[in-house]
Amino acid sequence: MDWTTAWGTVFTGLVVVFIALSLLILLVWGMGKIMESAGGNHKKAAPAPKPAPKAPAAPAAPKAAPVVSAGENMDDEVAAAITAALAVILAEEGSGKSYVVKSIRRVRSGSSAWGRAGLAENVRPF
Repeated sequence: MDWTTAWGTVFTGLVVVFIALSLLILLVWGMGKIMESAGGNHKKAAPAPKPAPKAPAAPAAPKAAPVVSAGENMDDEVAAAITAALAVILAEEGSGKSYVVKSIRRVRSGSSAWGRAGLAENVRPF
């Protein structure tokens, strides 16, 4: 076995692999630029904000005590603020339906803030 031929084959293989990877990187980068320009992702002027709507009347609903999970404390003011915020959002939809808040509970996310930040960092476009 000739060692110069073996090392020449290894070196040639490495060079070919890195050239192919470089070409793939350039191809993906170029496609990203083409799609970015074709997709219309240019920064546009922000639309004018809507004027603040008049405070809608809270829907007439039976007054129910807020349901609180075991071990959590919730003031009536917090429940009232959440209910008022929901009433404003739902009034903007204009469906005309009345809603009743039966319970308020905390939603726990499956990942931490660090996990979400890492995910956002790794999936953003090139």
